[in-house]
Amino acid sequence: MTQRGTLWLLFGCLVLLQFGYPVTNYGPWWTVGYLLLYGGVIFYGAREIAIHPRAGWPIVPGVILLVAAAVWFSLNQGEKQATAILLAAVGIFQLMLLVILVRRLLQPSHHASTIDMLLIAVSAYLLLGGVFGVISSELEFAVAGSYIDATSADPVTWQSLFYGSYVTISTLGYGDIVPKSDWARSLASLEAVLGTLFVAVVIARLVGLGGSRWRKDTATHEADAA
Repeated sequence: MTQRGTLWLLFGCLVLLQFGYPVTNYGPWWTVGYLLLYGGVIFYGAREIAIHPRAGWPIVPGVILLVAAAVWFSLNQGEKQATAILLAAVGIFQLMLLVILVRRLLQPSHHASTIDMLLIAVSAYLLLGGVFGVISSELEFAVAGSYIDATSADPVTWQSLFYGSYVTISTLGYGDIVPKSDWARSLASLEAVLGTLFVAVVIARLVGLGGSRWRKDTATHEADAA
């Protein structure tokens, strides 16, 4: 598979993972199918390791931890501890992948096209929201009541907190998933700031790369004409 093909695979899997989590409410087999989507993300990570061994090696322990946690969770669905461990493994893996994508965004290869850079940027943004979703879920597991759902009296689930993470990072502020504790509010503030800065930095980076390539192409054409 080509480099762009793996980027499309990563993007597609992340979209399904980050926004398809409601299927986990339909039963254990739906949850197993949902977890299998990480196979596409792991495939992208394996390709990165093959191409850039030094930069990609941190993904290896992340993949091992994720696979082990996913297998254990599949056998012990419904246990709070299994869910917490799986989410922690997901967060660590996504954070490692996020670091690699941000590095590629800041130091793109000479062969990377505009489409490649856009896929990398959007995938990194999705991962950032996912990482904060994991952190807020772990905070709720550790200190129950850190978040409240204004639309329901039931305890806040990790699915609701993933939704709340993307609402926060995009600064929509619907007000249904509300951080109650001081740490939860601090985390929400940090996510909103980082999300805004990420978009601003990415736009500036893409514009800078586009301008640099345009000047290079112009200079090349002028040299050829001379």
